[in-house]
Amino acid sequence: MTQEILKRVVDGQLPMQFFVPTDIDHLQDLRDAGYLMVSFEPFVHDHRISAIVTEVTPPGRAAIRYFGYGYGSSARR
Repeated sequence: MTQEILKRVVDGQLPMQFFVPTDIDHLQDLRDAGYLMVSFEPFVHDHRISAIVTEVTPPGRAAIRYFGYGYGSSARR
């Protein structure tokens, strides 16, 4: 689910790179909603796309508060 990937981003350290197609689909949704700054780049080894999350935006922080996730020092503002 999209909320689960958002929680993974919050719990991780940025920048964070993703390679799984379903994760990338969810990250596109979160980027389109304005919650995350995400870049999508070709992954050289097997012609897939990777996603790199670089920032949680202010609307993303509001969504995190809504879903009840902590926004600690591991996620950059």
